[in-house]
Amino acid sequence: SWPGGCPPGWAGERGAPGWAPGPRGGGGPCLPAARAERNLNAAGPAAPSPSPLPVPHPLQRRRGSEMTTPNKTPPGADPKQLERTGTVREIGSQAVWSLSSCKPGFGVDQLRDDNLETYWQSDGSQPHLVNIQFRRKTTVKTLCIYADYKSDESYTPSKISVRVGNNFHNLQEIRQLELVEPSGWIHVPLTDTHKKPIRTFMIQIAVLANHQNGRDTHMRQIKVYTPVEESSIGKFPRCTTIDFMMYRSIR
Repeated sequence: SWPGGCPPGWAGERGAPGWAPGPRGGGGPCLPAARAERNLNAAGPAAPSPSPLPVPHPLQRRRGSEMTTPNKTPPGADPKQLERTGTVREIGSQAVWSLSSCKPGFGVDQLRDDNLETYWQSDGSQPHLVNIQFRRKTTVKTLCIYADYKSDESYTPSKISVRVGNNFHNLQEIRQLELVEPSGWIHVPLTDTHKKPIRTFMIQIAVLANHQNGRDTHMRQIKVYTPVEESSIGKFPRCTTIDFMMYRSIR
């Protein structure tokens, strides 16, 4: 055999049947160089190397073989709009409020002052608790919480538990919420298995986790709503003539 494997002007056709490396790096069968080049071009370009796997974003979750990013928690309607419908009434003023902890000057007063620029700030270990206790058993339909990730960042709750009961000793969780960068009102319906408003002496809101693993939390406002009971007396049509208007009230 030739020292280079093939004689001058010839070339080994790698991949051809019967080709094998020679003792000095050559191999067979040997073909004229021009023919070997034509065969190499006919084989087409080399297969592309596989692209690297994408690195998932920290907020992405895997769903089957597809990566998904959780949607941000959409803001709910302003509770003032609910009140204007006449179907609910805010009853937070009828309750006694307490907190598991608070930074001085950032307590219950700031949580209930109707000002979205102020807030409650906890000052202790998790879970951070807001306790709302009524003097009598009360029907509650909706809980509204205002959170603002744009302003509060790592202080913003990411997981909230809502519990109800007669007192601290028999509270039961009825809702758990996962929040993703909320900026606005969060409406929490407080209904039983039959979709009816609950009746309770006490509501507890527990902040179980914050965004970015923050320790303390911020909540800017909390509203508690009860349904407005319809009167047993039906609504009479509005009087349109002077004769009827004379009798629209009892003197």
